[in-house]
Amino acid sequence: MVPPDGRTYMISTSLMKFRADVTRALPEFLFYRFKSYEGREEILRFGSQVGTPGIGQPLTSLRQFRVNLPPIDQQRAIASVLGALDDKIDLNRRMNETLEAMARAIFKDWFVDFGPTRAKMEGRPPYLAPDLWALFPDRLDDEGKPEGWKDGDLGSFVTLIRTAISPSQFPDEVFEHHSLPAYDAGQRPVTEAGSKILSNKTIVPQGAVLLSKLNPEIVRVWLADVGSERKAVASTEFLVLQPSSSDLRDFIYCCVSETGFRRRMEAMVSGTSKSHQRVSPSAVLGLSLVLPPTEVMTVFGRIAGPLLDQVLGNRREAVSLGETRDLLLPKLMSGEIRVREAENLLGAVA
Repeated sequence: MVPPDGRTYMISTSLMKFRADVTRALPEFLFYRFKSYEGREEILRFGSQVGTPGIGQPLTSLRQFRVNLPPIDQQRAIASVLGALDDKIDLNRRMNETLEAMARAIFKDWFVDFGPTRAKMEGRPPYLAPDLWALFPDRLDDEGKPEGWKDGDLGSFVTLIRTAISPSQFPDEVFEHHSLPAYDAGQRPVTEAGSKILSNKTIVPQGAVLLSKLNPEIVRVWLADVGSERKAVASTEFLVLQPSSSDLRDFIYCCVSETGFRRRMEAMVSGTSKSHQRVSPSAVLGLSLVLPPTEVMTVFGRIAGPLLDQVLGNRREAVSLGETRDLLLPKLMSGEIRVREAENLLGAVA
């Protein structure tokens, strides 16, 4: 649904657009109606059975879509309940953007710009707690890095997990599948049976960071949230990076997310097709880095860790909210449950 934000939107010629007669149907209600199973089935009723999937006569078909319309007040109430869940999901998404930006800003200041060291050199007052301030040198060496910090590479403190599994050999086992589409859809792994996963995958251990080697100009860095209930697997397009110590998870995540690191990855791609360029795992692990003492990386984790843990918590809540919305959607549309019952359930979830 086009948001009422005053912007001008363009759509692909492969999409259909319609405006609702708001005296009979609310746009918000129709939005959820066509997201429901029954709504999608109604659209598919007019789909082409041969050639490229699509609707052969869009305008004619659109005018024939059948939609069960309850009274306007009921439409408004249904859309309000479902919209409240989507609003909360969107709020969590925006909160996560802020939390990640905070963690990355600290990383950039400490480990890219060398802010504390430069501040000391310039005689500026401390802007960190005394115990943190004392961890940073007061001068840069001849190579421009904080004195005492070492040259190294990513492989110095991560292990590339190569343990492969064929989930289809375990058809009844349920996996948490970290795929590229799942990342793009909100970094929520898909829970599915092994019988549905046809290609080999890489095992994802707890505390791992996933880094896409495909088209690195598209940022896909995934802080995996692996529980104990199901085995987690990832597309082989992801490099599964296991920190040498659990204390370094947050440092590694911010390191491979940092703009300079990404630009160097982009410079190492191979492949003639622009849409399928990859960087080799060995090249990524060999990327040079300025490495602070382990104590500094660990302290960074103590500060950034709670921020990123909150990101994971917000994602888990978004999954729960999305499941609640998807549960309520068909029941509200069919009249199986009333709006008041849905509001009570929504209150319990909130």
